[in-house]
Amino acid sequence: MQQIFYTTVSPKEYHQIGKNFFFPVIASCPNPACLVSLPPEKHGFYDRNVIDEKFEGRIMIRRYYCKYCGKTVSFLPSFCLPYFQYTIEMILTVLCYMLDAQHSLRVCLQLLKHLHWSPAHLQFYVRRFLTNLKFIKIGLRQLLPRVDLPEDTLDKKEGARKILHIVTSGFPQIQTFSTRFFAQCGRSFMAPRK
Repeated sequence: MQQIFYTTVSPKEYHQIGKNFFFPVIASCPNPACLVSLPPEKHGFYDRNVIDEKFEGRIMIRRYYCKYCGKTVSFLPSFCLPYFQYTIEMILTVLCYMLDAQHSLRVCLQLLKHLHWSPAHLQFYVRRFLTNLKFIKIGLRQLLPRVDLPEDTLDKKEGARKILHIVTSGFPQIQTFSTRFFAQCGRSFMAPRK
């Protein structure tokens, strides 16, 4: 099980602090099936890759273990998305370049050339976002009940532009949206749809 916690530190700062980072203290097991309201025990760390505009390397992820239900939970910093190496800011940059600014694939690759992205990689993020639009709209409706969401009849890319605008203007920063979305829906807004 994974949880996302909000942090204002950059990936580089987080990496430098390492195991001494002030990780969240949880009062009870986050597993909804666990009936014991005692805090899980610290269960070590694992490391994972993170790629950002100013940092590329491995960071430490804190794990907890509930001895009553047997589940472990990992706490990811808010600049991460589960199963993605690139930070949420980098993914948003790609989405904004390709969908909001409507840059061509060639222009996007030129703007991001220092990161060595492949065309397939950029297209993957756009396809995933487009595939998840309905799921994202459901999450946004729960987070911002009065928000004016685009109609389903709208062209998919036009709808995606409007959703991106809501995300970038309706939340102080992308990490706030991502963290709140994950807490509300139990999944990342970029998670594969089943």
